[in-house]
Amino acid sequence: MAQDPLGDGHAQPWYPQQTAWPAEHGPDVRYLPYDPYDPYGQVPQQPDAYVPDAYVPDAYVPDAYGHGGPHQDQYHDQQQYAPYVVVPQQPAGEELYVPAGAEYTDDGYVHLEPEPEPAPEPEPAPAAAPARSRRAGRAGRPGLAAKARAAADAVVAAEHTPDRRALLIRTGAGVAALGVLVAAGVMVSAQGGGSASAADATGGDPGFSAAHTRIWAAQAEAGGPGGDDTLVGSWLLDGTVVRADATGVRAYGLTDGKPVWAVQPPAPGAVPCGLSPTVNPAGLGAALFRPQADPKSPCSLVAAVDTKDGRTAWTKPLTDTKGAYGARVGVTEDKVIAVGDSHVVAWQAADGADLWQYTGQGKFCTLSGGVSGTTVLVASTCADSTPVDQAVALNTADGKVAWWRGLDNRPKTATVLSAEPPVVLTTGEKPEDDRVFAWGPAGDPAAEIPVTDADGRLDVAHGSFSATPGVFFHDRTMVTTVTTAASANGTGGPVAVAGYDLDTGKQRWRTAAREKGAARAVGVDGGALVLAVDERVDQPAHLSRFTLDGGRETVGGGFPAGTGSLLVSGRVLIGGGRVVAVPEHSTNFGTATGFRAKE
Repeated sequence: MAQDPLGDGHAQPWYPQQTAWPAEHGPDVRYLPYDPYDPYGQVPQQPDAYVPDAYVPDAYVPDAYGHGGPHQDQYHDQQQYAPYVVVPQQPAGEELYVPAGAEYTDDGYVHLEPEPEPAPEPEPAPAAAPARSRRAGRAGRPGLAAKARAAADAVVAAEHTPDRRALLIRTGAGVAALGVLVAAGVMVSAQGGGSASAADATGGDPGFSAAHTRIWAAQAEAGGPGGDDTLVGSWLLDGTVVRADATGVRAYGLTDGKPVWAVQPPAPGAVPCGLSPTVNPAGLGAALFRPQADPKSPCSLVAAVDTKDGRTAWTKPLTDTKGAYGARVGVTEDKVIAVGDSHVVAWQAADGADLWQYTGQGKFCTLSGGVSGTTVLVASTCADSTPVDQAVALNTADGKVAWWRGLDNRPKTATVLSAEPPVVLTTGEKPEDDRVFAWGPAGDPAAEIPVTDADGRLDVAHGSFSATPGVFFHDRTMVTTVTTAASANGTGGPVAVAGYDLDTGKQRWRTAAREKGAARAVGVDGGALVLAVDERVDQPAHLSRFTLDGGRETVGGGFPAGTGSLLVSGRVLIGGGRVVAVPEHSTNFGTATGFRAKE
C-alpha cells in the first residue's frame, strides 16, 4: 500500500480536506486519538457512533498487554486501533463549546503555548542490515513526532478567523496532533516489546537497554593459603569491587579490573570464611577468618576492614572453640556484630571495644542469623526452652530481646533470610513442609508462605546474608524466582518470577519470564528485581527486570558472545555505570568480570 508523504494523512483527523460525513450516522462528530497518559485505557464510544477507518502509521503500537514489534509500512497483521474520544458538534444557539484545557483569546483563536523546536536527529550510521529505529521515521522522511508537530503548527498558524464549526475541528486537530506527539514518545520508549518501559523498570538507568561490552576480567591470583575458590562475600564500592574466598579478600579497580589492595590475614595461615553483606557509611566492613585452611576449623576470627585501603582496623576472636563453628558478621553505623553458633557479640566499630553479648533463650542453644538496620534476627534452638525453636529479634543498641516468636512447626532447619523485614525459612521432613515465616517490625504475626505448591517451588534457600542471595526484600515485599517442573528438568520451560506480600503471605503477582534456559534472580535495582539469563544459541546472555509493584518485565541489552553462563554463576553487582559479575567459583570464570553499556 503506497503512502503519501504524511503517512496516509487523509485518514488522520487533522487532514484539512474532510470527507463528507455519512448522514445515516447521525450528527457530524470528530474523533481524536487516545489519551497519551493512559495508552492502554479504553474510552467508551457514543452509542452507535460511526468510526472511520484509521490507523497510526510509522509507530510502535502495543497490544492490550504492551507487546508489539517494530513499526511497519503496512497495517500490522493484527491491527491495533487507538481508542477514540468524542468532541461534540456545537449545537445551534448555544454558547461556544470549549474543550477541557483549551483557552481562547479575545478574537476567538485557540491559544496554545508553542513547543521548542527539537534538535535535528542525527543521520543513521550505515550498516549492512540496519535495524529499523523506533525513534525515527523511514529513511529520508520525517518521523511520526515531526509529522504530528508540523500538523499542529499548521492548524494553529491558520490566518483566517474560523467559524464555530471550523474552530472545533481545528481545536480537535491541534489536540490530536499534540496527543499523537506525546503518545509517540511513550510508545517508542518501550524496549524489546515489554509491557514496561526501560525507565519504568530501571529507575531511569539509560544503559540498561543497551548492549554491553566487556571491559576487563580479573583472574585468580596464585599463592593464597586456601585452595577453595568458593565465594564467601563481595562488595561493590566507590571505585572498586571486592571478592572474598579462601584465597583472600581482594579489591579490583572498577574501571580496569587491576588489583588495588588485599587484606592481610589476622593470623598466619588464616583464610576468609565470611564477609559482611555491606560496609557502613564510613567505609568500614568486616571479614571472618578461619585460623587455617581446613574447612572443619572454626570460622571464629573477626577483622574490621577499612575499605579505603584494605588495612585491618582491629581483630577479635568470636570463640575459642577448636572444632567446626559457623558464623555471620554484619556492620551498622557504629557497631560490628557477629552471630556465632553459640552467641551473638557486638563491638564498637571505631576501636573494637566490647559492647554486649547474647547467648540464646536457654542454656544449651545453637544460634544463627544476621544483622541489618537496627535489628539482629536470630534463629534460636535451645534444648531447655519452650518452644525449642524460636525467632528472636535483638536491638542492636544494647543486645536486649525486642520480641520473640515460637516456630511451632518443629523444623529440621531454620535459616534467617532477612532481619529487616524479619523473615525465616524453615524446612521439614518433606518439601511440602517447608515454610517462609515473616513478622511485622514489632513481631506481630504477619505471614506464612508455603515454599512448594502445585505451580512450583520458590527459590528461597539463599537469603540476604548469603554470598549468592536468590530471594530479595523491599519494604514489605518478597521477590524471587519460581522453579517449575519444566524449568527444573531442563526441558526448556521458562522460569517464573513472583512477588509476595509479607503482611498477608499472599502472592501479589507472578510473571513467566520470556526467556528459556538458566536464569536466576541476582538483585533488586531501580525498583525492579533483576533476573540474569544465560547465553543460548537463540539468545544472548542478558539481564531482565521485573517491576516490584506488578512484575512487568523489561528485557535488557545483550552481553557479548562468549559470556555463557557467567551471569547466572554467582553474584551480579550493579552500580557506577558498571555491571560486575562475581562468580561463585573463580576456576572457570576468573575472580570478577566488568561490563558497561555501549554508548
